Amino acid sequence: MLHPLLEHRATWALGFAVILASCTTLVEVDLPDATPQGVMEASVRLGEPPVVILTTTQGYFDPVDLSTLNDLFVADAEVTCTVDGVTVPLPALCTGDLPPEALEAAADFLGFDAEVLANAEFCVYTGFAAPETYGEVGKQYEIQALWSDSVQSYDLTASASLRPLPALDSAWFDIPESSTNDSLGLIWTQFTDPVGFGDAYRWSSKRENLGEDFFYPLGSVFDDVFVDGLTFPFSNFRSPQPGVEETPGEEGFWKVGDTVVVRMEAIDYEVFEVLRDFENSLANQGNPFALPTSASTTVDGGLGWFAAYSGITDTVVCAP
Repeated sequence: MLHPLLEHRATWALGFAVILASCTTLVEVDLPDATPQGVMEASVRLGEPPVVILTTTQGYFDPVDLSTLNDLFVADAEVTCTVDGVTVPLPALCTGDLPPEALEAAADFLGFDAEVLANAEFCVYTGFAAPETYGEVGKQYEIQALWSDSVQSYDLTASASLRPLPALDSAWFDIPESSTNDSLGLIWTQFTDPVGFGDAYRWSSKRENLGEDFFYPLGSVFDDVFVDGLTFPFSNFRSPQPGVEETPGEEGFWKVGDTVVVRMEAIDYEVFEVLRDFENSLANQGNPFALPTSASTTVDGGLGWFAAYSGITDTVVCAP
């Protein structure tokens, strides 16, 4: 015979299990078909031409494979960039039109793996041959994209301004006193925010000694709501590169011997809000207790963003 206390606990556990079982109900959700929307992911950086990627949305439960991804990218749009009242066409640059020796250069410019580009028909619209579209502080840029498919026509427009360079004061490597490993640490960045609310920034980094590209970690965007007019130091963990296997115990840290390039970029406040919502959505995937995040956009007629990045860099040699 069980002890009375154990018997009471066993009865309670059995009753709780029965309640849970009785609460299990199969719910079938019939999602209505949604009209496809155009998606624009566009950017222009200081001294560089604009880059525009166009796709269309698909159903939530639709299958995703290489052929599906190829179908999502738009290769026949009419894209223009207007700067200071002058409109310039942005021609499509497609991987299928590039010779093998040019794929590596295209991969470096776009931040994609060369092998991925070789196996997919991927198109971007850019102004390589139009210096008047290159990023310049103080200028206003507008992107318009027009195309049609068998379902509907799309007309997407978005504008952005290239803001003054952020005041990046310094960057350095630091091994925390509490660390149990004397070769792993964090990168600190210090900058000065100008007086007046409404400034926004994005932070990224790369390890030159490993040939990495600049990578934006989750939480890369922030505004000056708490630091307006202040000189502000902050630390960052290292975000993993997609597809790169991490050494156990080194995840999130920089290592003695790394050469790290830190990039601080000023962005429009509206772009900050969209990128913040995007990063929150990525961070909350799979979390049933997270608050729902709706997709926001700076694109009229569709979804996405057009970001003008005014960036400055600093190099840190990680030494003990």
